[in-house]
Amino acid sequence: MNKKSATALSAVLACSIAAAGCTSSTDNPSASSAPAASPTAEVKPSAASGPKNPMPIVTDGSVTLTVAIADNPFAAASLTQNLPVWQEIEKVTGVKIKWDVTPNSQYQTALQTRMAARTNLPDIMFTSFDMYKYGKDGLLLPLDDLLQKYGQNAAEVFKQKPLLPALMKTPEGKTYHLSGTRDEEVAAGPYGWLIRKDWLDKLGLKEPNTIDDWYNVLKAFKDKDPNGNGKADEIPMTNYNGVSQLYYWGNAWGLHLRTSDGYYPDAKGKIQYEWLDPKAKEMVVFLNKLIKEGLLDMEFAVNNKDQLTSKIIRSLSGAALAWQESNTLWNNKLKESGEANPQWLMTKPPAGPNGYKGHIETTWLANGNAVINKESKNAEIAFRWLDYVIYSMENSKRATLGVEGKSYTMKDGKPVFTDFVVKNPNGLGPVEAIRSIGAWQLNSLVMKKEYVSMLKLTDDVLTERAKLVEPYIVPVVEFAIPTEEEFTKLNRKLTEISTYKDEMVAKFILGQEPIDKWDSFTQKIKDIGIADVLAVRQAQYDRLMANKAAN
Repeated sequence: MNKKSATALSAVLACSIAAAGCTSSTDNPSASSAPAASPTAEVKPSAASGPKNPMPIVTDGSVTLTVAIADNPFAAASLTQNLPVWQEIEKVTGVKIKWDVTPNSQYQTALQTRMAARTNLPDIMFTSFDMYKYGKDGLLLPLDDLLQKYGQNAAEVFKQKPLLPALMKTPEGKTYHLSGTRDEEVAAGPYGWLIRKDWLDKLGLKEPNTIDDWYNVLKAFKDKDPNGNGKADEIPMTNYNGVSQLYYWGNAWGLHLRTSDGYYPDAKGKIQYEWLDPKAKEMVVFLNKLIKEGLLDMEFAVNNKDQLTSKIIRSLSGAALAWQESNTLWNNKLKESGEANPQWLMTKPPAGPNGYKGHIETTWLANGNAVINKESKNAEIAFRWLDYVIYSMENSKRATLGVEGKSYTMKDGKPVFTDFVVKNPNGLGPVEAIRSIGAWQLNSLVMKKEYVSMLKLTDDVLTERAKLVEPYIVPVVEFAIPTEEEFTKLNRKLTEISTYKDEMVAKFILGQEPIDKWDSFTQKIKDIGIADVLAVRQAQYDRLMANKAAN
């Protein structure tokens, strides 16, 4: 569901925060100043009874909200096609949606450009980058009063996730965005090291456990023709999503370079920048070795997910970093191409050369941002729609499992996937199948482990492998939203450090810069001002921990 971009400034500023929350603020607009809902939607709950948000919001379909979002990751089924899941949501809420979509790879840049221009903004915007600046600039509607009046579903979620409001509110105590949250998604469907076991079996190899094992396996994939076509065309391991995805290899050295972006507390709770740790250099040397020997796809910096999939289903690659459910899609596509028994599966994270057992980080507690345009003529309706879509358990089920009768049926009181999902006639994996009808999108959502597990662990092998890696899961670090002063301090330095780091690490891995320049690389990071960044990060972390303790 999601992932943090290392090059998006606001995402870096928020680090692992993609959230929203509930607090009170005297500066928020009163109910009388907020745009009113239609008479059929108006609810006037008493303060004593708590927030209420009965459905439908409007009964006649007279209100249409414009919603900006990254389009369906399953590109063949755009959200603009009025997909079945969203048809069901319209039936419940009475609200029609006009989708304002952009491909995921372009969406954040496009939205930030529009926000900067302050023109032609939709009613609702979903995003993974922090929107604090735009709230301060007056583009976004403060939501605290609406949460108190209508946030019925949000209030129930906050009881279960008491840290969520601390992640979501601004340092001034205001709420500009709503976020979903998640149970432990990684345990339900891990992200990590995937490999073709049938290639291992063919070559008489065991599953790799250590960094050295991985080198030897990839070397065998390169030299011993596991795809059996008589050509030396194997790309042993392929990746996508730029150099940042390769940072997961740091997990073998006990580093947290990808999900936590290298900012991680030590045993005493002091935030460190782990790119300054000598072990980061060891990881880069290892990856450079893979590149030099043709064991790692040299196109890692430009591959997108479709290009990665293409190499895999043409039997060119036998290893990758990805979500575990990718195995189902890849196996299906390989069988369609004539492979007898392809067996992609997840392995344990590699242990490092220093004896560290390896790990996989969790995903963040907060899940995406949803904001409302302050100029929206239907702001209350937009809020109530978000309260239902993001926070209601009814829609959490629908958004994860799809439409009853199409993608699942109820048996003995429990949902069971239909063949449309588990034996899709078009060879789609479960995630792709339910995305084809509009579920599992990039909007903020409450992800329940019971539903995510059902979606991602659709056979015994997936379930067994999820249990195999569960002992290796460690928490991601989270930070409170920066204050305005902290934001100002972080702005240029974070961008400069992140950009410089990614450029140089890619060059080191590709051999475009000699590794003996590593010390000058780390010195440049210090010269830019990493000490100042760490001081702010520490303050953010301490603030969040104090708030957690108070709850």
